[in-house]
Amino acid sequence: MTDAGDRTETLGPTVAAAGDEPVVLGGRYELTQRIASGGMAAVWRGYDTVLARTVAVKLLHDHLAADAGFRERFRREAIAAAKLTHPHVVNLYDTGTEGDRVYLVMEFVDGATLRDVIADLGSLAPGQAADIGEKVARALHYAHERGLVHRDVKPANILIGDDGAVKVADFGIAKAEEADGDLTKTGMVLGTAAYVAPEQITGAAPIDGRADQYALGCVLYEALTGRPPFKGDSAVATAAQRLDTAPPPLRAVRPGLPRGLDAVVMRTLRRTPADRFPSARQLADALAPFADSDRAQTAALARTVPGTTATATLPRAAPPRPPLRRAGRALHRERRWVVPVFALALVAGAGVGLALAGGALDPSRLERPQASPAAPAAKPSPVAPPPKPGPLEVTGATAFDPQRDGRENDESPPALSDRDPSTTWRTDIYNSAEFGGLKDGVGFVLDLGDQQRVTGVELATTTPGANYQVSVAERAADEIGGLARGMTVTDADASEQVSFDRAPVGRYVLVWVSAPLPGSGSSYKAEFSEIVVRGTPERG
Repeated sequence: MTDAGDRTETLGPTVAAAGDEPVVLGGRYELTQRIASGGMAAVWRGYDTVLARTVAVKLLHDHLAADAGFRERFRREAIAAAKLTHPHVVNLYDTGTEGDRVYLVMEFVDGATLRDVIADLGSLAPGQAADIGEKVARALHYAHERGLVHRDVKPANILIGDDGAVKVADFGIAKAEEADGDLTKTGMVLGTAAYVAPEQITGAAPIDGRADQYALGCVLYEALTGRPPFKGDSAVATAAQRLDTAPPPLRAVRPGLPRGLDAVVMRTLRRTPADRFPSARQLADALAPFADSDRAQTAALARTVPGTTATATLPRAAPPRPPLRRAGRALHRERRWVVPVFALALVAGAGVGLALAGGALDPSRLERPQASPAAPAAKPSPVAPPPKPGPLEVTGATAFDPQRDGRENDESPPALSDRDPSTTWRTDIYNSAEFGGLKDGVGFVLDLGDQQRVTGVELATTTPGANYQVSVAERAADEIGGLARGMTVTDADASEQVSFDRAPVGRYVLVWVSAPLPGSGSSYKAEFSEIVVRGTPERG
């Protein structure tokens, strides 16, 4: 478990002394400057003389290149990396050998690692950290679906380009889960001490994508607080702490962080893999409501670090973020079916602004009244203060079950707004926390009767531990429309209050319940007793 930044000795092959002819690998890759070193390899800035572009070249260290086992693992890195083509994963261009040297050729872009950014800034804004975490989680989910576990997620392997790109680097110790042979049976602990998951230390269970979730949780904890969740006197002590110790809650270290973001990160740090998110995609969905996706601000992070270039396999620009933010566990699973869900569209702009944009009001046609010289100036009419947010009337409530028959105890949702906590609506009872494998989630929809500006929602549950997302919609529809970003509550208390930073306008409120459901044995459900929607009428 070696972090490149902890090594003081010279690493990697001696490529060229000062004044020597530059080394060219494969007849085309000219090495120009060594920019980083890790436990297995050194990374060089290079130049592809065939395609006339800058590249990053990773060279296995000389003493490891002589070992057949390490050479084989390095070869498998190339095979693993070649499978991954994703906006937030570094691309592999080429691989080969040159005498005793073994190398990979990858993307290169100027920027900084997240490690550099944290060292320079101390900590990140919650929205920036959540945005980076969401993108990394989506990249990891993509790899996990293809049977690959990164095993060494850490700030040094998260790259931030000065164009705002965010990519995961160095799948160098990733392992194909379906692979066999001696290399997969050694029981070696791979990863970096500050970020390694408990199961990687004990070897008590097979390592899967939930180990990467744990590591990403450690990264986010450090990005938000400026300190890792565990810190011992040595690498071994640091790794061992997590076997029987839970880190302090984020809000205990940095008061004022969003409570929901605290809950998401702390869930990834649970010692038992089954208690984390079922997948990295669901972790990404849980981070999405807290993410500030301003690419210019992300680019500015890299530019704040003086004199750095993102070390390891350095990215170019990343394409736009995934366009659809799905409630809870996402409203569909890939390659299964198209789900008829609640269409959400936020109203943007005030009425006068819309009228001006549409030409209904032309400022040049507005004449100013001419006051008579002898007449006293008219007193301005008093302006009524904006109405204060208060409870909004709920005119109807229905269950929402798009993946089955459209109903889920459909007679009960009116109990949610009857001001009687003894009456409830609940999901069906399932034989597993994953809805028995039948669906991704269920929920209910409240009808406010007309367009309202919603500032917040208070929700009481009789089954603490439930996970749900609250969204506001202008209209209901049978197909996916513009799904608005909602507010996520993870591991809910008996009473939760959700506040919207920018009060959305809509007639409908959707509460989408996602896995894992609270319960035990073969009885899993989520039950709610009361909901209060607060806001102001949008139309008088």
